Amino acid sequence: MPDQQVAKLLRHRIKRRIRHLYLTAAQWRNRFPIWLAAILIGLVACVFSAGSRLAHTLFESIYAHSPWWSLLVTPLGLGLSVWLLKTFFPGALGGGIPQAIAALEPGTLLLRERILTLKAALGQVFLTLIGIASGATFGYEGPIVQVGAAIKYSLNRSAAIRNEGISRSLILAGGAASVAAAFNAPLAGIVFAIEEMSHGFDQRATTTILISVILAGLTAMSIEGNYNYFGITSVTLDLQQGWIALPVCGLVGGFIGGLTSKIMIRMANRLPGPLQRMRLHYPVLFAIACGLVVASIGIASGGTTFGTGYYRAREIILQGGDGMASYGVLKWLTMLVSFISGAPGGTLAPSLAVGAGVGLNISSLLPQLPQTALILLGMVAFFSGLTQAPMTGFVIVMEMSDSSTMIIPLMASAFIAASVSRFMSRKALYPELARLLLRRTRFVEAQIDQASRAP
Repeated sequence: MPDQQVAKLLRHRIKRRIRHLYLTAAQWRNRFPIWLAAILIGLVACVFSAGSRLAHTLFESIYAHSPWWSLLVTPLGLGLSVWLLKTFFPGALGGGIPQAIAALEPGTLLLRERILTLKAALGQVFLTLIGIASGATFGYEGPIVQVGAAIKYSLNRSAAIRNEGISRSLILAGGAASVAAAFNAPLAGIVFAIEEMSHGFDQRATTTILISVILAGLTAMSIEGNYNYFGITSVTLDLQQGWIALPVCGLVGGFIGGLTSKIMIRMANRLPGPLQRMRLHYPVLFAIACGLVVASIGIASGGTTFGTGYYRAREIILQGGDGMASYGVLKWLTMLVSFISGAPGGTLAPSLAVGAGVGLNISSLLPQLPQTALILLGMVAFFSGLTQAPMTGFVIVMEMSDSSTMIIPLMASAFIAASVSRFMSRKALYPELARLLLRRTRFVEAQIDQASRAP
């Protein structure tokens, strides 16, 4: 081969190798912010979890000193949270999940620039912890979804603005990684992103979601260890004798969950006359009034209904919940009142606590069956009825309680409950709340645009 051809071939190989190295380096530069965001989500989830426990402990110590302090702490805490929301953190509104779902819609750049910022994420963490420290029925597991989506979006903002597909992938991955890190349930995070947020399989987002869930989950596990959210239960349910538990839990949980979803959607849209006017024109005073109701119910329950409901649900699962027959109903009431108060906070963990109370009540009707099994079925049934997301429901409960032997019963109750809920209403809770948020946002944008065009 002539020397000129050898030199030409050598130059071609060198150019190809340099081009390959350049493209590889560019891919690493593009992926690094995504990986870094996933690690940060795991860290924030741990901080959020520790802050939630500290806030709950703080309120418990105040309540232990005197139950009547809650009549001051709870109203002022909710009022302060709403005032800070209106004054400093307007992007931190709501429970987190509807906001992340709304941001998935195409053409919502202005909304994303408001709710998917690091300031909004900081506000969501801070205000949710204020709500928990006030004793309101809030959890951090819903707000962390918006926080995770905000971290993903903010660290990859330029790419997200240029490409709608990338933006959607980042928001889905942020939500999935947040659920995985918050509950130590990686499979639940993936299912949550597919079923609850995107309502379908998004091929383009698959790799981003998987990597984000893995990195966020590993980060959280390295800090808090490998734990089960609601403890380890080895209960089994003999379906030859206990098959009746599946339709009973599915029907009861689905009916109550579906009814709760309809009530929450209606209350989010509009309250009865005077209450709606008070919520619109005097939001801080309205939040204070809601706090008084929550505190009064908490005192009447002996303090059991204060807080996220995590500790009570864990107690019901692992210890049986003696003397807590009214817990499900009272916790349901405080969840609704906390929801309409306008203070930021999630309903994901509280809904599981309400479901535990429902399961406890059902177990009194079927005393011949294992109580713990019925409690788990009640949890998954109420959650699935509330959200109309049966796969997410049974996967979350299965992973959080290490109840792998209950897979088939949990699946059956979840699907029965979701079917009952859909029969009652075609509108699922979180997507409908996201639709209401989008409608209000577009109305405000239209008013601003109209004002800007006026002479």
